[in-house]
Amino acid sequence: GKWLSQTDAGLSLVRAGHNSCRLLLGLHATGRLPQSAERHAQLAALFGALMHAERTGRLCKEVVTIPATQQALVAGDYFNAANKALTTVFLGLDHYAWLRAIKVLQGEPLPIILKALKVITIAWFVDLVREVVSFVKWNSTAKKDDEAVAKERRDRMWNIVRATAQFVQGLHLSQLRPHSDVVCGSLGVYTAVFAALSFYPKGKGA
Repeated sequence: GKWLSQTDAGLSLVRAGHNSCRLLLGLHATGRLPQSAERHAQLAALFGALMHAERTGRLCKEVVTIPATQQALVAGDYFNAANKALTTVFLGLDHYAWLRAIKVLQGEPLPIILKALKVITIAWFVDLVREVVSFVKWNSTAKKDDEAVAKERRDRMWNIVRATAQFVQGLHLSQLRPHSDVVCGSLGVYTAVFAALSFYPKGKGA
């Protein structure tokens, strides 16, 4: 449908692809998915290509995060403002790493990538705290438990699950608390598909 033409939805699907590769590579590394050396090399090459495509797709995303930071500050939503500000810093570092990767700038991209991932992991932690605080405040004032309230409660709880998965993934990617490529890849696929589906048009004509 038309939703696939949206940049953010497409970027989310690319992210789902590269995390699928991370998951498969992790399974291979642990011996749970034996592969030939040739197949492993092909998967690693695909993983790298998708990572590069995702990084390229993030160019100029500051045009969204900078105004969003300002709007959140005006609205008094300081958790959201902090998340958007940190995301803007992440994007700047990510673009710098991208320029190194394509040899426009000298130097290895990996050290910059790790710094960027630490920043976005902090941003994801702020997002998680925001979702939890928002849920607690909403739940304390929610009226009778009718169908609409029950649906909103489910939606808010799923947002907490999504934010938790994102943060746990970030801990591994940033090397702040490494755990497993299998877990990280699985969570990455989940959060990427979750994000892509959020762009799916509701109602007819999708």
